[in-house]
Amino acid sequence: MGLYNILVKPWVRRADIDKASKLALRYFELISKIPFGRQISRLIHNNRPSGLQREVFGLDFYNPVGLGAGLDLYGELYDDLNNQGFSFSEMGPMNAERVRRAVRRIQEDPPDDILAVCINEDFLTAFTLAYDFCDFFVIDISANPTTDILDPLLDARLAEDEYKPIVVKLPEEISTPDLAEIVDYSLLNGVNGIEARSLEQVRQIASYSHGLMPIIANTHIESPAQAAEALEAGASLIEVRNGLVRQGPKFVSDILRHLLNLAKNERNNPRADSPAAEG
Repeated sequence: MGLYNILVKPWVRRADIDKASKLALRYFELISKIPFGRQISRLIHNNRPSGLQREVFGLDFYNPVGLGAGLDLYGELYDDLNNQGFSFSEMGPMNAERVRRAVRRIQEDPPDDILAVCINEDFLTAFTLAYDFCDFFVIDISANPTTDILDPLLDARLAEDEYKPIVVKLPEEISTPDLAEIVDYSLLNGVNGIEARSLEQVRQIASYSHGLMPIIANTHIESPAQAAEALEAGASLIEVRNGLVRQGPKFVSDILRHLLNLAKNERNNPRADSPAAEG
């Protein structure tokens, strides 16, 4: 039984998710202060298992599992959280002031893995402040689901020396016509991906875009089977947060192990319509 199960799990099991997240974050902060704590965590929770690597919107991910926004609100523990098995972590959600705070930390402690920031206020200012310090940007349009927010960001990216991906985060509830409008806008204007909030959204985006739009599934994944289902539905990457908080770092390892087993079974027993079977 790991330390998380002993010290944290009994307290977070029934707490509301915001309180549980704060308790979990304090645990990961404690681990970060232990001598060689980061190295030990990375060794135990290997985030580079052979066979799960993939390229998505021009970035190389060691595996398809990332940490969703809502835990590392201020960009304090991105590396310590990535060391729980994630291939990337999403800080935030942030406004301009939180981005400033995160940038100071990143300058002192550069990230070891792919780092994203979720921006939900002060969009242009936060985006330009974070641009040199993050690998991609998640623009949360939940409060105002309109593509007007995106135009200034896409224009600002043109002035930058390095091209970096922009991902649109959808609201939990969105009509089919509005979703289609966002997908069309994204395909035509250089938005690199969409963060979907339900399995149905994943399927709709994958079908409507004919698989051309990369999808991050932020769909309240609570089990390895649900993670696999999201990828099978058309997601390129998945994000978890509640599962990590409620179940601890072993949850990420369980997902990676499950995905590896599925990939191994697929190689050994290819479907009749797969290229391996045809060859």
